[in-house]
Amino acid sequence: MRLPSGRISILFVALLAAMLFLFVSATTIQVVNTESYQKKAESKAISNNHIYAKRGKILDRNGQVLADIAPEKEGKWLYPRIYPQGKLASQILGKVGHDGRGIVGLENRFDKQLRGRIGLARITKDKNRKQIYGFDQVMYQALPGDNMVLTIDVSMQEIVEKALKDGVEEFKSLSASAVILDPYTGDVLAAATYPTFDPNDKKSSPTDCDIFGFAYEPGSTFKVVTAMAALQENLVDPKSVWHGEKGAWKPHPQITIREHDGKDLGDMDMSMALAKSSNVVFAKIADSIGEENFYKFVRNFGFGSKSTDEIQGEVGGSLKKPYEFDGRSLMTMGFGHAFMTTPIQVAMAFGAVANGGYLMKPRIIKEWQDSSGMVLEKNEPYKVRRMVSESVAAKLREMLRGVVSSGTALSVNSKILPGIEFSGKTGTAEKYSQEKRGYDRKKQVASFVGLAPAMNPRYVCMVLLDEPQTRTAGGVTAGPIFRRIMEGIYTHPALSPKVYRMQNLQKQVACNVDLLGKSLQEAEKLAENNACHLEISGEGEKVISVLKKTSDSLKIFLSEDRILSMPELKGLSLKDALGILGESNIPVEFVGKGRIVEQNPKANTKLERGQVCKLVLKEDV
Repeated sequence: MRLPSGRISILFVALLAAMLFLFVSATTIQVVNTESYQKKAESKAISNNHIYAKRGKILDRNGQVLADIAPEKEGKWLYPRIYPQGKLASQILGKVGHDGRGIVGLENRFDKQLRGRIGLARITKDKNRKQIYGFDQVMYQALPGDNMVLTIDVSMQEIVEKALKDGVEEFKSLSASAVILDPYTGDVLAAATYPTFDPNDKKSSPTDCDIFGFAYEPGSTFKVVTAMAALQENLVDPKSVWHGEKGAWKPHPQITIREHDGKDLGDMDMSMALAKSSNVVFAKIADSIGEENFYKFVRNFGFGSKSTDEIQGEVGGSLKKPYEFDGRSLMTMGFGHAFMTTPIQVAMAFGAVANGGYLMKPRIIKEWQDSSGMVLEKNEPYKVRRMVSESVAAKLREMLRGVVSSGTALSVNSKILPGIEFSGKTGTAEKYSQEKRGYDRKKQVASFVGLAPAMNPRYVCMVLLDEPQTRTAGGVTAGPIFRRIMEGIYTHPALSPKVYRMQNLQKQVACNVDLLGKSLQEAEKLAENNACHLEISGEGEKVISVLKKTSDSLKIFLSEDRILSMPELKGLSLKDALGILGESNIPVEFVGKGRIVEQNPKANTKLERGQVCKLVLKEDV
């Protein structure tokens, strides 16, 4: 049967149209949308997974681990952060959040460098969405974060934090803070505020370290800066005697400057005024310096601006410009009022007194290492500028010794560290009350900044108490905490300077007698009563060190046996030389930088009381 030609034509066209549709569809799938359809197909079997990097460790200066990651567990997508030392240094370290990112402290400030780089892997799964092993493809590897090495010393940090806890409990203060600096490098060896927090506790709320974040009026500790400005600019003769005004000075009919509690301290020179902490005399000294000179000097010392970019939460304080001064601003600034600063800024100013006149930048990160411990970047000490000459710094060290020996800080003297002299300055500042629009005598900040030892300092240590209740003066609150911190350092087997030989200051079990701190007569009598033979070294009056020789004999060292003749110092750094001279209380003057090329007195020369050691330093020797 033949179909009409018209039907054949219609069928042919229909068939041709169908073939054309199939061809176009196939072309679209295979050519035009190949990538799209391929991805849709693969999405059913392949997924992208993050490979999380191991966060870098945080270590102390001696390699003690302060922050690490927990051991890897099966199925964990993120490595939990742990803090092996617990609360120790937590306000500096900060804390990591649930997402593995730092939220406060150094953990936050340097999160990117600590966190490393996340990797990516393609995972093949079966129809039941279970991983098919052997078909994984790593697109790019995770890179572990860098290790941060701090200048903090764990042992010192422990001593500081215990002393602060005890101090808050004893003096019933809101908080207590302290910092220990190496004045020659600017290294922060310890810094803390109590109360603190536990970064391992997910419910524990982070708290800041007040050494960097607490803005306050420094009070009488700032008199040291006023004295430096006056002496450096040769505007005041340190031997000049100032009239005490019977405790109240009226430079203008509407202005009265009073001593603390209105006491009449009498007439005095600068040294005595510092020892007695005279507001009147230091107001007069600031007035003699002048507004422009004083502002410039204080500003160059870093007051009114942040001291470092390493610490999250540091504040710069506030400092009036000369055109903002009223009739009493300059005079009250002279004894530490009418502006705001932070403890670290005050401590760095005292560091310049200790190191011979240089303002150093505080350093809390010593270096960065890769995950294998290789050093990537060293953070070198940085001298901001010379603020005063060595002679002015030496004069201030002498003045500060008087504060402790005969002034407002008598309680700082240690009875268990024979031969070690401290120096420093007390501070007691009333808080300004917005409600009262004046100073609140019931709310005070007590502080003490000390040098240890006094004349050739190894450490600068500042202690601050916020609103102590039982006693308020800095000399009887912050001062004793400073003393306890230093006693802890000098009696610690790993921290005590070698020249002091504190490892030998221990009870001698064999002879069953403790001679440390005893007079020579007492030591001889106790030894005789305990059948203990004594070998005596030195010509002093008190026992400063005891060395066990045999089971029934001891060698005792008397106070004048520290350094009887000048040691050889050529070729040493200034810091090492001062470490050797240590607690001998020999005043040191130096010029230049680098290593010692000349010394006077010469090596092995017998030292006389009051003799000054003069050193010449040069680089590349």
